[in-house]
Amino acid sequence: MSASEAEQSDSTQPSAHKSFAAYPTREESSDHVKPLLWDHRDRIIILALTLLTLFTRLYQIGKRSAIYWDEIYMGRFGAQYINGTFYHDLHPVAGKLLIGLSEYVSGHNGSFTYTSGAEYPPHINYVFQRASMAVIGSLIVPFAYRTCRFLGFGRAAATMGASFVLLDNALCVLSRFILLDPILFCFIAMALMGYAGFARHRHQAFSAVWWRWLAFTGLSLGLAISTKWIGAFVVALVGLCTIEELAILYSDRKTSVLTQIKHWIARVVCLICIPLLVYLISFQIHFALLRSRGTGDYKMPSQFQSLQRNNVVSRQPHDVAIGSQITIRSHLPGFGLIYANETHRFPDNADELVAAGMPGKQANNWWEIVSGAAKKGNDTPSVRFIADGDILLLRHVGTKRYLRTGNAKPHNQGWDRRVVAAGNTTAPSAWDFWRVHIVDDVSPRPSGRLYAVTTRIQLTNKISGCLLTATPAQLP
Repeated sequence: MSASEAEQSDSTQPSAHKSFAAYPTREESSDHVKPLLWDHRDRIIILALTLLTLFTRLYQIGKRSAIYWDEIYMGRFGAQYINGTFYHDLHPVAGKLLIGLSEYVSGHNGSFTYTSGAEYPPHINYVFQRASMAVIGSLIVPFAYRTCRFLGFGRAAATMGASFVLLDNALCVLSRFILLDPILFCFIAMALMGYAGFARHRHQAFSAVWWRWLAFTGLSLGLAISTKWIGAFVVALVGLCTIEELAILYSDRKTSVLTQIKHWIARVVCLICIPLLVYLISFQIHFALLRSRGTGDYKMPSQFQSLQRNNVVSRQPHDVAIGSQITIRSHLPGFGLIYANETHRFPDNADELVAAGMPGKQANNWWEIVSGAAKKGNDTPSVRFIADGDILLLRHVGTKRYLRTGNAKPHNQGWDRRVVAAGNTTAPSAWDFWRVHIVDDVSPRPSGRLYAVTTRIQLTNKISGCLLTATPAQLP
């Protein structure tokens, strides 16, 4: 074999000093990663794309002055931040806080009630509110361009990729209304750009630019998940990429254990702690602004309701006595308040009214406490507070019937006993008597007595010995 052949053969073999891992070490960074050439041409392209995007999103945005689609909900939620009225929604709150901010800046006083199909009144600057969402939605395009550049695309390819986003009809339409979608898409695009920027600088571990892009990614993930739950998909994407990256780093034998621990700590802080902190701060602001009674407070615990302004719970006496009118809620979430009315009856016994849990507050939720002790002729009217072990009756205020159980089974169920509202004020049944057992109390007042909101109790039927319980089963 000649010298030239030997040299050619050696060139095909892996170098002894190279790491087997796919994750290049800091010494190899200059050989594997080309520097990102970012100059005035990229700035000009981004400026042009942003201007075109703003034109497509803002063109005649105020032509239609009616309330469309989910503007009825998002606009109403934003207004409730201004007037401080509590609401409850299935989505997180960061996006709705931004909508409320745009309404506040536009001069909205929170008095307008959004109705589907109605026209915006003259004092509502709906054009500014829609334009705010359009501007936020327009940021997706420059973010897309920079993401493509971080991924190694040339200027022409990155421009084409950003143009696809610019000309996407769905994104254009969604950005022209007061919705959560443009805010969500903006934060998702921020997260993707942030992680692409971090990945571009991954060989400069623990440098300022490395930390900056990693923290920016965590902030964007927190904003995305705090706007809509669907933002969890981008969190999962970044999480999977991070797991793969750490696994590759672990396989690099030249990386010390201390360095790997630092990488783990950096990602835990930036990709877990920062998003969680953003999520908690958004809800802290949410609860700080919504301090008055609203339509959604019935889904919250009674202790929370008692701290709201203009709430009946905060104005009532703390002590519960014979003759008090109360509402009864299960400690289980989602059960609601016990109600009864003349309309809902059991099909096998028309004289018995359904007594069940119903979400929401209504007049049919109120029950009056009646003493279960035998009356004596020389008794004088006085206030008697409810104590542990007392026997009482619960009379429905609207129908004047008592909360009762018996031997009948629940409707469409083969276990437990049925709970109904039955009887009348003149002839209570022996099945109407309930014994109070105080479970615990968070009040600093003397124990052994029943207090509103703070006391948890069990009600045991005097005849059957059965506990009044809530079940997830729903009546037809």
